[in-house]
Amino acid sequence: MSFSKKMLAFAAVSALTAATAVPAMALENEFHGMYKFMGYQTNFLSGNGKTIFGNDAPSGFFAEQRARIMYTAKASDNLKLVTHFELDTRFGGLAESNYKGIPTTATGGQDGGNIDADAISLETKNVYLDFKDPITDANFKVGIQPWGDAYSSLFLSADMTGVYATKKFDPFTASLGWFRFDDNTNDANDNAGGAGQFTGDLFVADAKFAVNKDMTVGASYYNVQNDTDLALGATTRGYELLHMVGVNADLKFGPAAVKPFAAYQFGEVNGADDISAYLLGATAKVKVGPGAVNLAGFYISGDDAQPTAAGDSDSFQTLGGAYTYFNPANMWLLVRPNQAIGTSTSVLGNDLTVGGRGSVGLFAGYEGTMNKVFYNANIGYMMTAEERTNSGIKEDGAIGTEINAQVGYKLYDNLSVSAAAAYAFLGDGLTSNNANERVGGAADADDPYLFNIQLSYVF
Repeated sequence: MSFSKKMLAFAAVSALTAATAVPAMALENEFHGMYKFMGYQTNFLSGNGKTIFGNDAPSGFFAEQRARIMYTAKASDNLKLVTHFELDTRFGGLAESNYKGIPTTATGGQDGGNIDADAISLETKNVYLDFKDPITDANFKVGIQPWGDAYSSLFLSADMTGVYATKKFDPFTASLGWFRFDDNTNDANDNAGGAGQFTGDLFVADAKFAVNKDMTVGASYYNVQNDTDLALGATTRGYELLHMVGVNADLKFGPAAVKPFAAYQFGEVNGADDISAYLLGATAKVKVGPGAVNLAGFYISGDDAQPTAAGDSDSFQTLGGAYTYFNPANMWLLVRPNQAIGTSTSVLGNDLTVGGRGSVGLFAGYEGTMNKVFYNANIGYMMTAEERTNSGIKEDGAIGTEINAQVGYKLYDNLSVSAAAAYAFLGDGLTSNNANERVGGAADADDPYLFNIQLSYVF
């Protein structure tokens, strides 16, 4: 046998040996994501979460973008690593500003929108292992992952570190989870402690039962253990312990899909004061003509006393306004918009508890498509659930009424362009010249408006 043939035979045997030594597992690399450009002409938003209330507020234009990249290392349908990253940019970069001495409120960090685009702007959204346990046949997610409540995210929707398990017993589905959203090694008084001493933990238990194809009912229990110095919720008092029990349903009646929900909270503000609060709400979508009518509403209980006052609390509690949503509202100004990217805020600063007063929201709209054209129009109204008395003067709970509309066109299957307009008629609760009557806003504040142009690509 010639030398070349001997080498070929040796290579073949070596390759066969290596193939038998390596596990028979083909790794699939999946890439998904999105890119969205948003341009605003508005007298209310200043970009990247900044807002202004003022009389004769100037109107300006700003633009921003968001790119999301998701990479999944998939070993099989039962085992994969999911990673999700985000890059947000305001065209021209971030800048602090004020109007007539009125400071803006801002969120967000660095971005690459300045000249030469040098900045640390890559954000971690998710990094978690997603697998099915072959022993229990339950699905586990371990790591930084998204989680949202069963109440249209009025309590919480956020990316958190934790462990979440789901098990199906047709027609019953049960889920259990633990999330640690804060772990401090020192408290406010600089008392040193090791990891796990000053922590914020969320425990969740959700269950759903499919009665039939037109009816699914659910129940949940959420528990927050706050051993940190964080003032959770929307008030400076915060809380130490929270229990939340609730029920929800997914019902179909011919062309209508209705989702009612209710929840009750109890717990401890501190060792002396207790919590007793509740949430009611429902959403509905009814097919009418070429589109659908959308209806939504909620009631969040609140306190009629100042949040710093001692005593029990009737205010519905959250982990903070930055982590709450109500996407079924389809608003741009009264409630943070579900299409927003970097600038994701509202006239309430995303605090639907309105500083612990609670709130009532009613929303209606119509959406449809016509070939490659899509459109929607909506109206909404909000007010506080409670009106407090300040210096003998009662607050005005009217927050305002918004009307908006949007029309878009699908340039390709995964690329669309759209234009939207929104206007909010503010109530006296945000514009009264008497500071004791306002729950926010500014004296004689202009009604906010915006025009939005959007380019959205999904892959």
